[in-house]
Amino acid sequence: MKKKIFIISISIVFSALVLSGCKMPASKAPELPDDGLMTTPIIIVTSPSGGLTGGVPSTTGTEEPGYPLEPQQPTEDFFSPTATLTPTIMVPTLTRPEEYTLRDGEFPFCIARRFDLDPTALLSLNNLSPNTLVAPGTVLKIPQTGSWGEGDRSLQPHPTTHTVRTGETIFSIACSYGSVSPEAIIAVNRLEEPYKLTVGQTLEIP
Repeated sequence: MKKKIFIISISIVFSALVLSGCKMPASKAPELPDDGLMTTPIIIVTSPSGGLTGGVPSTTGTEEPGYPLEPQQPTEDFFSPTATLTPTIMVPTLTRPEEYTLRDGEFPFCIARRFDLDPTALLSLNNLSPNTLVAPGTVLKIPQTGSWGEGDRSLQPHPTTHTVRTGETIFSIACSYGSVSPEAIIAVNRLEEPYKLTVGQTLEIP
């Protein structure tokens, strides 16, 4: 009987221990200090040779010495606009023809000055006198020898500008300057046929 009571008592004590163990809180995971979870940043900079170099911040708060980044040099703009060049105007070379047809506003002495002719030889070759009126359209024969020989062939100083007056033409304006050809005036002023002029128009005289 005593043995039976002893066994029952042991069973009760064992049951009590089991029940008390179920009520105990579960054990906690070990806590790590905050600094144990921090990652260490790595500083990467470009070296002068073009490679990469790394540095780890020190515990004192100063950074490891690295290579400073060089400022980018401005590149020269090779496509910057350049100054606009003024086109060269080609003035026709004045040569002495064998014949010349007079235009409105021209006369024999005008032609002699223009082509550096001896005026007496020009009149003689064309059976003309100094007082002969020669109409536009008349074809003059041009001497191939001799020169003006009467002083300055120019009647007015040039180069200059000329303001067109009533009744003037390119040919009469050329004659008024003596040694200037109509072709030169046309070229310098970029005129086109039929070379109509306007009163008050300004022309460059080469």
